[in-house]
Amino acid sequence: MYQRQSERSEDWGAIASLYDIEHPACRGDEARFWHDRATEARATVEGPILELASGSGRVCLALARKGHLVTGLELSSIMVERATARSLKLSSSIRDRTSWVVGDMTNFTLGNRAFSLVFVAFNSFWLLDDAGQDECLSMMRRHLAPGGRIIIDVFPPTVQDYTDEDSITQFLGRKWHGRSVLRVKDYRYVVESNAAISDVRYYSTDRDPRSPASMIGQFKYTLHPESPERVEARLLRAGFTVIETFGEYRGDPISPGSARAIFIATVTQPA
Repeated sequence: MYQRQSERSEDWGAIASLYDIEHPACRGDEARFWHDRATEARATVEGPILELASGSGRVCLALARKGHLVTGLELSSIMVERATARSLKLSSSIRDRTSWVVGDMTNFTLGNRAFSLVFVAFNSFWLLDDAGQDECLSMMRRHLAPGGRIIIDVFPPTVQDYTDEDSITQFLGRKWHGRSVLRVKDYRYVVESNAAISDVRYYSTDRDPRSPASMIGQFKYTLHPESPERVEARLLRAGFTVIETFGEYRGDPISPGSARAIFIATVTQPA
């Protein structure tokens, strides 16, 4: 996950261990999707793969397990430390296919390396405001090998995403240090800045049952969601041609009610 340095109130690393149990390893349809797309990109042009806003490495590591050479760029140094630690637990062949960089996906330089695929997964593109999204696309073009591809993977907003709501509550499916975790979120949408603001608290519920649940983490983040039509228009303005779109990791088209809005594009004009 990612937030721009100038806007964040705290590092994503502050809740890194909680984030990892909330969003476990990349498997199933999601893992197959990224493997297939990486394979297609590498069949078109040679080069490694770059993920922006790579968090603690859930997608990068899934790709490395499939034999891809991947670099993960992430703003949070603590998330990068977690990604490094996770890769160290794997075989040397998988570990040697991964590299991790602390960096801002709106402004970074990776030397002369050119990548066959550059992507932003799992809604992290929405963590950028209007100007940031354009800056990120410019960086993606700059680091893409000729003939390479980019992928933007987000969710298509619904009415609920423009509606305020308090105390959205759910138990996480996995335990944190052996304890159940309750997630509570207050949500606000600000029309003027297209800002969807989530204030999230995490509570442990496995201590003394006679006592109130204790807070074990809190984080606030802002998304800037746009319709699939606006995403495609932004890609066109940035000099990309959209060659495929998907509404699910399993390959379904984008339609009303789709869980995802995934865009695969190539460069139309030279950077």
